[in-house]
Amino acid sequence: MSSSFEEAYAEVIVRVGLDLSPGQELLIRAPVEARELVAAVTRIAYKAGAKCVSIDYRDSAVIRAHYDLVGDDYLTYLPPEFGAARNRIAEIGDATLSILGADPEAFAGVDSERMGIVNRAVSERMRPAMQRTMKDHHNWCVVSAPTAVWATRVYPELPGDQALERLKESVATACRLDHPDPVAAWKAHSERLGRIASYLTKRQFDRFEYKAPGTELSVGMPANHVFVGTEGRSSKGNLFIANLPTDETFSAPDWRRVEGTIQGTRPSIMSGTNVGHVSLAVRDGRIVDFRAEQNEEVVQSELDLDEQARYFGEIAFVAESSPIAKMQTVFYDGLYDENAGCHLAFGNAYSTCLKGGEGMSSDELLKAGLNQSQQHFDFTIGSAALNITAFASDGTSFPILSQGEWSDALLSESGAAVG
Repeated sequence: MSSSFEEAYAEVIVRVGLDLSPGQELLIRAPVEARELVAAVTRIAYKAGAKCVSIDYRDSAVIRAHYDLVGDDYLTYLPPEFGAARNRIAEIGDATLSILGADPEAFAGVDSERMGIVNRAVSERMRPAMQRTMKDHHNWCVVSAPTAVWATRVYPELPGDQALERLKESVATACRLDHPDPVAAWKAHSERLGRIASYLTKRQFDRFEYKAPGTELSVGMPANHVFVGTEGRSSKGNLFIANLPTDETFSAPDWRRVEGTIQGTRPSIMSGTNVGHVSLAVRDGRIVDFRAEQNEEVVQSELDLDEQARYFGEIAFVAESSPIAKMQTVFYDGLYDENAGCHLAFGNAYSTCLKGGEGMSSDELLKAGLNQSQQHFDFTIGSAALNITAFASDGTSFPILSQGEWSDALLSESGAAVG
């Protein structure tokens, strides 16, 4: 694929992902390897009327040097300007774009205790932006850029140039760039998932039960919960899609009402380290035990980010017929692997998953059942063997997913059946 890939991708990012409005500022956070996509997004953003496009580049080698070499006395130090631009853009309700695509294992072998100290300091500094992001106060989007270093992780059997071309093709498929009109394709996709989300919100199920090999889980829901399809609406009215790609319908559980065992079905990348498949044990909402195939100390650090990090903030339903799931490829990228199947997130909940939640304080949200944390980590549990059943407060049941696919009953009653 030529540079036309970057231009087509940028068009969808700006017009669908961000729904950028004339006069808005746009802050892009990206790895240095994503320069071509950053340039394309910048061009499209200015054509869409952006007031200013600012770039915050990240270099994994520089970040690793900080983790490895900064003196112990300075691990928590951040200069006053660190994060200021992102906090300001979120406060005024303008746009942010986060681009992934750096080496998924750039921080393998870094001392997890040192990394945890740094990450907690960063999370605390970025708290204002994160709180506004989780309330959809501003339009924001997360995408992944096909880069050479990421491509060689995903397709190690291919020569570098072929691996990159293959990854671009996979991204194009996942982001619907291969449709004659990608923007129209996204609108149709969003409408379908929106119907499912609206139906689930209307039904106000009391709990969901998950069953699959290694997973026996009950997830209780808070009163007045809201399911979200692909779209969010910012305080300025931008109808944006926060993740490209996305094939999920998600909500927030009651952080106090999750119980059982969970088996991850895809390797997890935590803080730039591959921890492999993760299994969790949950009691009274809290993760009380875990196992990882490798680098368990990194998982420990993520779970201990703050007091509420071990509680859950998101449940997301994804059908096994999603474009990414059908590729049967592990991408070692949270955005792509989470859209290969149903997933959960421990840590913070989105305020938009509760009726009126955008106007509530953190204490009010926590009391209502929505977890509040600086952590938010998604991991995939979906497979063709997963069944999810909803239960109403009177005990009656309703099938949500059967063997990894939307149930016929859900598609029929929600009006989301195709054909």
